[in-house]
Amino acid sequence: MRIQKLTIHNIASIEDAVIDFEAQPLADSEVFLITGKTGAGKSTLLDAICLALYADTPRLDGTKMEGDTQDGDHSVKTNDPRQLMRKNTGEASVSLTFTGSNGIHYLATWSVARAYKKPSGKLQGKEWEWKNLDDPNATPLRKDAEIRAEIQTAIGLDFDQFCRTTLLAQGEFTRFLNSKDEEKAKILEKITGVDIYSKIGAKVFEVTSAKKQAWDNAQLLIKETHTLSEEEIQHKQEEIQTLDQEHQARKQQLDKDKQKQQWIRTEADNTKHLTDATRAHEEAVAKLESESFKADEQLVRQWNETIEARNWMTAKKEAESNMAKQKEALTRLREAYLQVLEGLAAEEQEKQAKEKELKALPEANPEEESRNATALKDLRSQLDRAKTLKQDIATVYERIDRHTAEKERREKAKKALEETLDELHKKRQERANLEPKLHDAKVRMDTCKEVLDKQSDTIDKFAISMRQKLQVGDTCPVCGQPITGELPHEAALEHLIGQLREAFKQAESAHQELVNQKNKLDAWIQTAEKNYQNNKEAFDQDRSVANAKQKVIDGCLACGIETIDENTPKALSSLKDQNETNLKELEAKIPSLEKKAETYQMQVRQRQTLELQLTTVNETCRMTREAVTELQQRMPEWEPLTATSAKAMPELLKQATKVQRETATAQGQLEWAEGAFRDNDGRLQVFLDGHEDLDMSRLVRLNTHTPQSITEIHARLDTLRNQALAAKTLKEEAARKLEAHQQAKPELSEDDTLEALTSRISASEKAMTELAEKRGALLQELKTDEQNKLRLGQLIQEAEQKHKDYLRWERMNQHIGDKTGNKFRKIAQSYVLSSLIHSANSYMRTLTDRYTLKVTPGTFVISIEDAYQGYASRAASTISGGESFLVSLSLALALSDIGQRLAVDTLFIDEGFGTLSGEPLQNAVNTLRSLHNKAGRHVGIISHVEELKESIPVQIQVNQEGNHSSSQVVIVPSDT
Repeated sequence: MRIQKLTIHNIASIEDAVIDFEAQPLADSEVFLITGKTGAGKSTLLDAICLALYADTPRLDGTKMEGDTQDGDHSVKTNDPRQLMRKNTGEASVSLTFTGSNGIHYLATWSVARAYKKPSGKLQGKEWEWKNLDDPNATPLRKDAEIRAEIQTAIGLDFDQFCRTTLLAQGEFTRFLNSKDEEKAKILEKITGVDIYSKIGAKVFEVTSAKKQAWDNAQLLIKETHTLSEEEIQHKQEEIQTLDQEHQARKQQLDKDKQKQQWIRTEADNTKHLTDATRAHEEAVAKLESESFKADEQLVRQWNETIEARNWMTAKKEAESNMAKQKEALTRLREAYLQVLEGLAAEEQEKQAKEKELKALPEANPEEESRNATALKDLRSQLDRAKTLKQDIATVYERIDRHTAEKERREKAKKALEETLDELHKKRQERANLEPKLHDAKVRMDTCKEVLDKQSDTIDKFAISMRQKLQVGDTCPVCGQPITGELPHEAALEHLIGQLREAFKQAESAHQELVNQKNKLDAWIQTAEKNYQNNKEAFDQDRSVANAKQKVIDGCLACGIETIDENTPKALSSLKDQNETNLKELEAKIPSLEKKAETYQMQVRQRQTLELQLTTVNETCRMTREAVTELQQRMPEWEPLTATSAKAMPELLKQATKVQRETATAQGQLEWAEGAFRDNDGRLQVFLDGHEDLDMSRLVRLNTHTPQSITEIHARLDTLRNQALAAKTLKEEAARKLEAHQQAKPELSEDDTLEALTSRISASEKAMTELAEKRGALLQELKTDEQNKLRLGQLIQEAEQKHKDYLRWERMNQHIGDKTGNKFRKIAQSYVLSSLIHSANSYMRTLTDRYTLKVTPGTFVISIEDAYQGYASRAASTISGGESFLVSLSLALALSDIGQRLAVDTLFIDEGFGTLSGEPLQNAVNTLRSLHNKAGRHVGIISHVEELKESIPVQIQVNQEGNHSSSQVVIVPSDT
């Protein structure tokens, strides 16, 4: 994942800030410093990144405080990220552009506002959005569940993992070094995120307990399984045989009783069916002979016979109605015809006025108009060319100014490069001059240290005790030489060691001062060399001066100036004056010609308009007269046309044409209706003459019935006929069945009544059921015994297998299992710790050559080996503050190597540099710089240590002036 650009608005103490990690100087810096005084908002930058990516922050996620805080009249949880909005503001937001581990570019935005964006408004809910910048058609993600699912694809780290691998908290390792074994395992599990070992240990314990319970249950089932003896089995088989014999005897008697009972019941049913069928047949015959049935039969017959006659009667009425309607229409059309005659008034005076107006117009002169148009077109073309030339001349002047400005800018850039190179040569020379001084200082420091170490042995307890035992004349146990003089006093030796220790401190301080100077020079030179190289490449590739000059040449050629020399400005000025004069002359000539052409065109349009109006008047008049004349021929009784001229109105022509068309239609419809009336009336009279039982009133009544109602009546009549026939058939069938049943009558005694038979059958069935239940119970006991014997063998085999499974899991449980999983977690995490310590030592060697971390495999015992103390080992709990930071930083960097595929390109460290100074501090910075070459990662250090400000030139400064609540974010050196 690559962080690109961070934008902050009203978050904590930062009002507005934009940090572009891909712009200079941050883009090329291996290490950059985030600095500012306490409370200025250095850690707010990290909070902003986490808000955009995870809608959460480390400072709020790690709080253990409970309860709510007041926000106006409402309460807010203490760990609610919305509290980070600056006080007395109405809205806050943070956005981050980044490239995910999947190669997609994203814009992540987190924002919050108060009601109506007023500082006094109620705090609203957060808005969180992720947008895919590579796909413009992709819908932005706004739901928390959608974004958290995309985090796994785009980043691959959850919030805790991101904080562990990107926002290093060395305090975890300080607590880790001084904790108990159980606490070490928990902290290591939290830092690495590997909790599988405790789950495995607990699972082993859980499975072992389940296997033990399964074995116990299997043994219990074996004890509870019961089987029968051979004697018990034989006795139950004899009981079953006796029950079968008794059941067979009872079944024979039951079958006889049921046969008698069934015959008696069937006899009663058949007798009842015959009685019911006879009554139903008599009722059906009575309905067929009723008067209403006969009336309905006559109605259906006459309705079917008079279908054509009734159609003729209906058509006659419709024709009669149509005749009246068409006569009414002709009356209305006659009134419209009279309106047309009234509209045909004389309009001769209007026609004569238009003809007189047409003659008064002057005659057109096409030749003169053509000459005038040609001259006007030529002048306009000259004017366009003059305007274009004016614009080209102005463009050339602008390009000349641009060319001059580009030359001045390039000269300044060249001078700046030369000054940078001179300064770089001076710094390099200064560093070269520092090398012999540094070498001499190192020699002096090492010499003083060697002398001090040698003399320090003379005042240790062993040497003092030895000197107290030696006298003049004794032999020295160290060198083997005789002692000829008095041994030195202890006070003199102490004084001598004090002088040597002071000399060593002075030499060490002088050497460290030179090392610091060299480190500062190295950092400055490295940054300056990169800046110079980038600026030099940009200067060499810059073609802006040549491009500006070529544009000047192209502009002059467009103006007609082909030779470019010192006389070009004079020629350009002369051309400009000449063109201005030409423009004024052309602009003065064109208006008069345009006015003349406009007058001619207006006269032509007037003549064309009058000619068209006269043509329209004459044609409309002719067509209207023809329409009225045709109407007069069709309707001679209407008033004749007597006017000698017609009004030239299109509306009058439309009205006459409409009256003509509708009159013809109405007259034709009237003639057709009269013919239809005569035909249908004649057919109807012929039909009535042939049917004496019918007259017009009967036809009218028949016509009130619809085909549907007649169909329903006919269906009802057929239903009654079918019912009578069916009733007769059922009656005959019932009589036949009764006769056949009586022929199969069984032998019955006086006691064989229906009630007695029913009682005997019930008693027999009950007794047989009891026999069957007893027999079934005995069979089930025998079957269960067989199953139990078979199941017992299986249970014994299963119990043996479960016992083997339990023993195998029990052996594993003894080694790694327990209820909490702590046993296996301690074993596995001790080896994880050993691997982590090995990786941390590789970083420790770059920080200092003094310390090496060690851990005994299979334990959590961490010790530190001190090269300056003869490689003696001591507990890690005894290290000082500075040593603790070096150990913590080494462990943290080793942890950051875990999961490099999902690593973030920038590593932030927010603790501990205040405990280092001098060479250890510089070594730590150089180690962090090496991460860029090793894994391409940048490192951001959050600190206010002054020495870091001097050795790390690229800085993000969070400045808070005085008591102001807002801070300003400045990136130095500036990229502008």
